[in-house]
Amino acid sequence: GGPISVEISQALARLGVAVTVLQEGERILPRDEPALVDRLTRAIQDSGVELNLGVEIESVSVEGAEKVVRGTTGGGPAEWRAEQILVGAGRRPNVEGLDLEQVGVETGERGVVVNGAMRTSVKSVYAAGDLAGRYLFTHSAGYEAAAAIRNMFFPGSSEATDFVPWCTYTDPELAHAGLTEAQAREEHGEDDVHVWRHDLSHSDRARAESNTEGEIRIVTAKGRMVGAHVLAAGAGEVIHELALAIHEKKKLSDLGSLVHVYPTLSMGIGQLAGEASYERAGKLGFLVRSKA
Repeated sequence: GGPISVEISQALARLGVAVTVLQEGERILPRDEPALVDRLTRAIQDSGVELNLGVEIESVSVEGAEKVVRGTTGGGPAEWRAEQILVGAGRRPNVEGLDLEQVGVETGERGVVVNGAMRTSVKSVYAAGDLAGRYLFTHSAGYEAAAAIRNMFFPGSSEATDFVPWCTYTDPELAHAGLTEAQAREEHGEDDVHVWRHDLSHSDRARAESNTEGEIRIVTAKGRMVGAHVLAAGAGEVIHELALAIHEKKKLSDLGSLVHVYPTLSMGIGQLAGEASYERAGKLGFLVRSKA
């Protein structure tokens, strides 16, 4: 039920392959915004994917021409038969056999241990990407490699950020930057968090392209943006403006000063920024004198 499984399962289903996903947890994509994951789940099921949640796998065997998975779901025994099995459980760095411990390079459960400069416990050795076990994304690996190279030649010149947006390439796509609503409320408190929502049914671009299943959701704490989540066709293209605003600790109302091109999905961001500005102005209503 992670990105690999949901992306490939939907793609295969649309090619006419009967696909069943077995997910250990109670929802797919557990790191993403739950409300948008629920909407994406329905879209994936509508594509023909059979999703089984809360599964505990006990055994896998080959019986004739079939692969057989046995386990439990919903408290009872279950069995699934298929021609092929794809294990989409993620990746683990292959550091065994490299004798890294002999040269003093420290390793852990997630791979080679690095500091913010991507330097290992041996000052002349750097590591980046999946091997370093930080964020297992291609774009993060490229960023980390560039930071490592800069620090090799100019020590201390670059610090790899822990703020990494991502996107799951389903249809629609689901993009993520910063905190989810639950994480924001836990970190900043219930009273200081506000969630702004723009459903794509109100987007002229989405309506023109018949892609209205989706939403732009922005999470603020005391007015400042701390999280953003987009469920839409091309969500990975939309998330960058929001990620930059979060990184620069901008208020949502600040984005209202930017003229957004019409008709684009990003117009929804401008509309939410306008709503935030209007709400802020409303709090200053006491400064305006009314006629007697």
